[in-house]
Amino acid sequence: MKSRLTKFSRLGLISGVLMISLFIFALFYFQQSESAAEEPTVTQQDGFQVVTINVKDDGFYPANIEVQAGVPIKLNFKKQSRLTCIKSVASPELGMDVYLEKGDNFFTLKDLKPGTYKFHCGMYMYYGTITVK
Repeated sequence: MKSRLTKFSRLGLISGVLMISLFIFALFYFQQSESAAEEPTVTQQDGFQVVTINVKDDGFYPANIEVQAGVPIKLNFKKQSRLTCIKSVASPELGMDVYLEKGDNFFTLKDLKPGTYKFHCGMYMYYGTITVK
């Protein structure tokens, strides 16, 4: 009888581990598919192009932004949670190095020439671009 309990205990343990693994996989799969569908949000406000970039645990959304040349830009790196490894965003070519708090984090850019500018998280794991046309 002892060997039967051990057999059922092992089967239960294996089933539990498989169910937890399936749940975690589904959680990440559906979270990434929603994030990838986000479109850039560029609005005009007080003479600025205001761009909202959502900061999530798996990157910047949207990661690629298009703006107009000749109009100053306010980037809003909006962080929904403190539980992400993305603590800052930087771009040496833009002179940007911003520590990100939960909520809105604005950075202003003026007089950008047409071209593509890159930015990244502080650990160089997640990247994005700003294309000025």
